[in-house]
Amino acid sequence: MKDKRLEEQFKGYFEGVTTPELPNNIVADAKKSVKRRDTRLPRFAKIASIAASFVLVFAVAAVLIARADFSVNAPDGSADGSLGGSAALPTYGVSELRYDEENAYALSSVDGNLKFIEKLAYLNNADVQRVYTSRFADEDTAHVYAEATYVASTRYDLQIFVEFSDKTFEPLKTYADGAAGTYRGISYYLTKEIAENGEPVNKLLAVKGGVKYYFNVQSSDENAYIKCLELLLRN
Repeated sequence: MKDKRLEEQFKGYFEGVTTPELPNNIVADAKKSVKRRDTRLPRFAKIASIAASFVLVFAVAAVLIARADFSVNAPDGSADGSLGGSAALPTYGVSELRYDEENAYALSSVDGNLKFIEKLAYLNNADVQRVYTSRFADEDTAHVYAEATYVASTRYDLQIFVEFSDKTFEPLKTYADGAAGTYRGISYYLTKEIAENGEPVNKLLAVKGGVKYYFNVQSSDENAYIKCLELLLRN
């Protein structure tokens, strides 16, 4: 999902950042930001996930973040709840982080709260394309990012952030401005939008066990956020 507003929002993040020269094949791969939507999963995806390398330079991480759609059309007012809306959130930015690629099939060894992503990787009707861990200079984990596709009667294209920091990643802070609710004991904040192709987009921030889970899910299912919450309940 490409969002012109996102390009403007992130322009300031990457201006002035000096990155190392990258091989042409890596840069070309990072630019493949649009794929044809299909209700079938690519047959080679799981093999590609296993074969992924475990070192990623900052420049590639920046491209991945730029691909993600963080923009939110927040409703009037802020959600009531423990997060208190985006204005109250201390944040951190891209320049404070280093990125490492992870194996989607072994994420529970990184942290038990990532088990639901690992389970997706093993499902025949799902595919986790890439997973990255971001860390601060002191090696504390800031968040884990994953891209996944899940097919259950319809297709769900997911961008997932699992945040362990007490602070909030700057591009995600407005998720706390969504409409507040609860689902089977999980508190959440939800914003609904429409993608450029006319499909519904659910932007969800769920809080469970002190961990923050962000989902950006595009699907023909107008209530796709329920699928995301159910994934967490099975974590």
